[in-house]
Amino acid sequence: MHNVNLNQLNPYLPLNSCVFIEKWLKDYSVTLIITRSRKTKLGDYRKLRHLTRHQITINGDLNPSAFFFVLTHEIAHMMVYARYEFGQVAPHGVEWKTIFGQLLVDSCGIYAEDVQPFILHHAQKPKASVGADPNIARFLIDDCPNHKMYLADLALGEVFELNTKRFVKGEKRKLRYVCVELSTQRKYLIHATAFVEKKENYEE
Repeated sequence: MHNVNLNQLNPYLPLNSCVFIEKWLKDYSVTLIITRSRKTKLGDYRKLRHLTRHQITINGDLNPSAFFFVLTHEIAHMMVYARYEFGQVAPHGVEWKTIFGQLLVDSCGIYAEDVQPFILHHAQKPKASVGADPNIARFLIDDCPNHKMYLADLALGEVFELNTKRFVKGEKRKLRYVCVELSTQRKYLIHATAFVEKKENYEE
């Protein structure tokens, strides 16, 4: 992974989309990092230790529209946590949904004409994960099955697969969930934004 500036972002973004990134980031001190493909997430946001700088990472193997969409998602997180004390708002609560929706509407024209209605529909009630909206998954991230989603989207007790292992989702502890691996009954702390595949039951 490596740090990038806005000029270096151009190859990853749709045409003319950098104007939105510049506008959204102009009041923030932020490090943008492009990573290799990650199985558990497409992007993430964190406020760095001294709370004076933000960090956003995005998978570099996404197509331009998907890259821009995921980056918009993470910028919305940054804006929320810049305005509120950490822990006062839910990661994908009403504050994030409001800001993310506004950013999507603002930048809707960047997307292909046939995708724009789905972007506007998503903006009305944003989802925590790409996979939770079948139309976004289908038209933006072709290799993202409709049943994939963030761990946070699953209900307690639901079964999911991560890195070929199956787990049952348990109680939340801060930003992670206590999950039990079915084959060993061992407990693991798995991040809420892990990208998982939902399973309907315990059967293989």
